[in-house]
Amino acid sequence: MSFALNDLPATAADVAAHLEAAGFTESAQLRQTLALAEEVGEFVGAVRRHAGMARRSGPFSAVEEELADVVLTAFVTAHTMGIDLRQALENKLAVVYSRGWKDPTNPAP
Repeated sequence: MSFALNDLPATAADVAAHLEAAGFTESAQLRQTLALAEEVGEFVGAVRRHAGMARRSGPFSAVEEELADVVLTAFVTAHTMGIDLRQALENKLAVVYSRGWKDPTNPAP
């Protein structure tokens, strides 16, 4: 399947519509918030396994898959909550880039 990052908002709307059609209509915002937290936990678990910090090992491909789940679920959550995530990201990046950066060649005392 061909995919572009610009497709994320429309894809999120499509996934949300499929969830609703499947009967997942009660507390949609809470459901998506919990789903996002669950996906982040699965991503962390995949990173721990890949880094050798868990009882079993795991491939880097699992890290990639779980991070993709986090991004997709974040966009579905934003859609469900009526958040324009593209605009929210723009606003947040303006804040991040206004903070300045530590100069590694001149560390503060």
